[in-house]
Amino acid sequence: MGEETWEITLFQHKEKGRSDLMIPHKHDFYLILFVEEGTGIHEIDFTQLEVKPYQVHFLRPQQVHYWKLSEDTMGYQLMFSTGAIHLGNRLSTLPFFQIDVPPVLELTASAYEQLKIELEKLHQLLPDETPIGQEISVLQFFLLLKKIQQFYSMAYPIVEIQTKDLKIQEFKTLLELHFKTQNQVAFYADQLNITPNYLNIRAKKILGISASHCIQQRIILEAERLLITTDLSIKEIAYELGFHDTGYFNHYFKKWQKKTPGQFRDSYNMYNKTL
Repeated sequence: MGEETWEITLFQHKEKGRSDLMIPHKHDFYLILFVEEGTGIHEIDFTQLEVKPYQVHFLRPQQVHYWKLSEDTMGYQLMFSTGAIHLGNRLSTLPFFQIDVPPVLELTASAYEQLKIELEKLHQLLPDETPIGQEISVLQFFLLLKKIQQFYSMAYPIVEIQTKDLKIQEFKTLLELHFKTQNQVAFYADQLNITPNYLNIRAKKILGISASHCIQQRIILEAERLLITTDLSIKEIAYELGFHDTGYFNHYFKKWQKKTPGQFRDSYNMYNKTL
């Protein structure tokens, strides 16, 4: 799925999609699920979402997800590489692919129909493999994304404000690059040429949590991802995340999740078996 030579893949869910993807997994590409009809659950990074008609679900590379959808689910799946999205780097930032933002957009039937028109245009254009045909496809692709952005920004105006704060966006980018080896606010503040105190204050104002809290959340999220999608031992995961003492890693994880890493892994796997 999503492994075609062209970097943008679109298909109707009813024709090619699977309603049961019950093993938590991750991709190295972006995925947008458009739900026209159907119900079910979709879990993204351990947050369970209720699937309803006229929704748009957003998934970034490396996020862990699975879904269980009703057999009558209809809509589209749009998948594209990081290379494809970087073609539009002169355009404004897409808020729905930022870190720690709502992963679902709920639309009215009429708003969804507007997106569906653009989806069907893209569906018709993508098979054209001529150079000019591909350029037209890319333009239509970004037109679709920008129309989604219009609806998303109306639904989540606070995310639009976060996206426009360049220091916070730069902090998030740095965090993705360095969280395994750098867990102190001072490191990121130094990279941003601001004081640690100011970075904490700014993060609290824009994101609602301090920069130190952001760092801790990111480490715990990666621990959860590794616990559920790999067979690495607790010791190996601790080392991967920069903890040289497994006991301290267990304490750190339990402080956040009220469970040890081993208990989280066991309880999560048992929970999924009951679905």
